[in-house]
Amino acid sequence: MNAKEIKDLESYFKTENEHWNGHAFEMICEVLQKGNFENPETPLKLFSKSIGIFTEHYQTPLKAVQLFEAETDKQKIDTVQKLFVFEKVLNYVKYSEFEKADTDKIKDLLKSQTERLKDEVNKQPEYNKPLIGNIRDTLKGLMQKELEQLPETLKDLEPVQRLNVLCKLIPYVLPKVEAVHSEKGEPETENKTSISGWQLD
Repeated sequence: MNAKEIKDLESYFKTENEHWNGHAFEMICEVLQKGNFENPETPLKLFSKSIGIFTEHYQTPLKAVQLFEAETDKQKIDTVQKLFVFEKVLNYVKYSEFEKADTDKIKDLLKSQTERLKDEVNKQPEYNKPLIGNIRDTLKGLMQKELEQLPETLKDLEPVQRLNVLCKLIPYVLPKVEAVHSEKGEPETENKTSISGWQLD
C-alpha cells in the first residue's frame, strides 16, 4: 500500500464527526484484517455514499435503499462483500441520529435486505463461496492439522518411503550443519608447547 492509498484511507476517519470516525476506523481495521476486498477503499466509499443517500432520500426510504443497493452493484462486489457493507451501514444508521431526518423505515428496510443477503450467502455451496480472510492463516491452519496427523500418516507408509519423508523434513527441524575450517574461530597462542616442554614453531 503506497502513501497515497494510506492517506486516502485515513481521510475516512479524520473528519470532524467523532461518531462517524469511530465507525469508519472500525470498518477499515476489519477490512484490512480480513483482506476481504481487493481494494480496501471500496467498502468505505460505499459506506460514505450510503449516508449521503439516506439523508437526501429519507422521505422515500424504499428508493433510498434501492439507490444504495444500485451503488453496491456498480462496484461489482460479490454477495459476501455486499453483506459486509450492508451490515456495517445498518450498524451505523441504527446507532446514529440524523438532523431533520427520520431513518426508522430505512433501518427496517436495511435490516430486511441484510437478512436476505445472509440467506443468499448461506444457500451458496461451500465450494462456491469466495475465500475471505487471510490465505496465509488458512494455510497455516491446514498445515497444523496435517502435522498433528503426521505420525498416523507415516505409520501407513513403507519403511523406505517413511525414511524419504523424514529426510525431506529434517532441514525444517534441525539446524543446517556447516563445515568449520581450522582458520575460523581458533585462537592463536603466543607460546605453543609440547608435553615435554619443548617450544613448538
